[in-house]
Amino acid sequence: MTEYFTLICDDIPHSVVLLDAGPSPLEVAKTFRAMADGGLWRAKQTVTDTPPVLLFERIEENAARRHAKDLRAAGASVTVVPRATERPA
Repeated sequence: MTEYFTLICDDIPHSVVLLDAGPSPLEVAKTFRAMADGGLWRAKQTVTDTPPVLLFERIEENAARRHAKDLRAAGASVTVVPRATERPA
C-alpha cells in the first residue's frame, strides 16, 4: 500500500499581492515606500498599476504577513500567497 503525505515547513517563500489600493492610494504608496526603501513616485506608480500587482516575492511568511498587515492598515486589499520552490530539472 502506498501512502502520500504533505511536508509542511517554514521555508516556503511567500509573495504579497496587492489586489486594490483602496480609497487612499497615496497612503498605501507611502507605506509600500517605507517597506521597499524606494522613492515615493515609484511607489505610487506601483500601487496605482492595474491590479493584481506583485509587491514582494519570495519572502519569509512572517515578513509577508507583517507587510500585508501594514498595507491593510493603510487601506489596501492584499493577499499573501505561498509559493512552492522550483524543483531542479
